[in-house]
Amino acid sequence: MKIASNIFVVLLFAVSLASANEHLRLADSCYAARALNASGIKANPKNAEIMKDAYKKAMEDLSVLEKATEGYVKSLYFCFRFVNFDKKLRESKLDSLKTISESAYNKFPKNKEIAHVYASALSIWGNERGALTSVKEGVAAKVRDVATAAEDWQVLGRAHTVLPYVPVILTWPDSKLADKYLNLALEKNRKDVYNYYYLADFYNRQKRYDDAVELIVQGMDLSIRPGFVFEDKRGRWHLQELCKTIYSKQKKKLSPKHVEDCEKIQKSIEAK
Repeated sequence: MKIASNIFVVLLFAVSLASANEHLRLADSCYAARALNASGIKANPKNAEIMKDAYKKAMEDLSVLEKATEGYVKSLYFCFRFVNFDKKLRESKLDSLKTISESAYNKFPKNKEIAHVYASALSIWGNERGALTSVKEGVAAKVRDVATAAEDWQVLGRAHTVLPYVPVILTWPDSKLADKYLNLALEKNRKDVYNYYYLADFYNRQKRYDDAVELIVQGMDLSIRPGFVFEDKRGRWHLQELCKTIYSKQKKKLSPKHVEDCEKIQKSIEAK
């Protein structure tokens, strides 16, 4: 009788848990299928709204709060990047993403997915607000601390590349550290096309044009990952645009091999 009673309790718990996780399951399935019904590299806004709403409802259940919060900030970041909206709303949407991801990070500082979104949002926010605001808000230090704790070398290296530098007042970012962390990110994940793009963009800024093109070629050779269709397609687009820029402005400084590589990429774009 006692065994049967325990089994019954376990079944009741499983049923209640399934009910509690209904919104989370719906949201996760929407996130996994976020490329469905897309228009180019822009997501279907209706699907995106369902996804965000489901994660928000799932957050009301404390038993799945961390997982739902993680999904919610990831969905907000995805929508900011891949859902069309009025350009006039960009500033307010970025403010909202920064605030919500910061709150989520404060609740779950060891969650690396949340840390990635928060550090990314901070970096974008600091870059768009400019040097003075970044210094006043301590953006660089926050990005550094969050990304370092999460060992998010991609965000950390990118921040060292794009965040504004203020002589005397701010000794960070640093180009040597940008090189170090972006290479660490590439070593950590060679399937992520953005690791190639960010490092290639950094090399272009450092006038290392052959190194940049070499990375562009490697990144363009990657297959698009099934679960990252938007991200990988957009990353490839960034690589193509960077290749165009280097070829048009720095062709004379490229080796013959890399001139040929750029021309091949150009032809493949035109053929499509």
